[in-house]
Amino acid sequence: MRFILFSILIIASFTACNRKQNNQDDVTPRSTVSVTTIQTGTMMQSEQLSATAQYLRHNTVTTPVAGYVRFVKINFNDRVTKGQLLYTLETKERKALGNFNSNETDSNYGLINIYAPMSGVVTAIPQSQAGVFVAEGGALCNISDISSLYFQLNIPFEYSKYVQSNTSCIITLPDNTNINARLQMPIIQANTGLQTIPFMAKPETNRYIPENIIATAKLVIYKNSNAVMLPKSAVLSDELMQRFWVMKLINDSMAVKVPVIAGAQNDSLVEIKNPTFNSNDQILISGNYGLSDSALVKILK
Repeated sequence: MRFILFSILIIASFTACNRKQNNQDDVTPRSTVSVTTIQTGTMMQSEQLSATAQYLRHNTVTTPVAGYVRFVKINFNDRVTKGQLLYTLETKERKALGNFNSNETDSNYGLINIYAPMSGVVTAIPQSQAGVFVAEGGALCNISDISSLYFQLNIPFEYSKYVQSNTSCIITLPDNTNINARLQMPIIQANTGLQTIPFMAKPETNRYIPENIIATAKLVIYKNSNAVMLPKSAVLSDELMQRFWVMKLINDSMAVKVPVIAGAQNDSLVEIKNPTFNSNDQILISGNYGLSDSALVKILK
């Protein structure tokens, strides 16, 4: 009888230990995580550079003789065509005579018409008021050739190698309008203080843009059409941003640490250079921060 009671106590003790062990397994803390898979596509990395609008062809309209401005036919920012009447001047002699001659054949004597020497936009108009006296050779207005618009970009010397393989860029104006442009020519003299090379970018637009306006140029310095990418939140790093890794699921409850080599990145994605992941690999995208290697996790459904 004693033997039977002793056996029952031993069995009960083992049962209690197993139940306690199972309870401990049930309460093991697990991080709640969400997962993603790799993406493939085009990865581009660009640099933001300052760009200044410039017109390479200007023409200053001047007076051939001294006289008084009688008529002004233009206003600032007007578009004019070659041969268009801009000003009519009255010579000092006609002004002195008081236009007393009533002979129709001489009615225009002493009146000098000034015509536009080129098509473009009136970008400066020093003389815009009738009756003003202008000395011989005095400036009346400036006309800029719209087709000669370029943006000057000061490209860092280390980025000049990218211009050889990719001459396109995007110019963003202060009103957030985007214009495609092509880098066409470098300026021979570099900016020694900034260690940059000035390039001229030709915009693909007929829009009039005021000279010296400062815009932003986006220069593509890297492009991979077959990039393997992950969201930025999936890629973790050390404090010095020298080592990178991701947490990869190996089953439905455990994630392991996988070192990676990160490449270019944009606003939301990071290119993964190595190792090679397949389309079925599940990578932690949230809940991954601070996890140790071989961590137990719970996938958020």
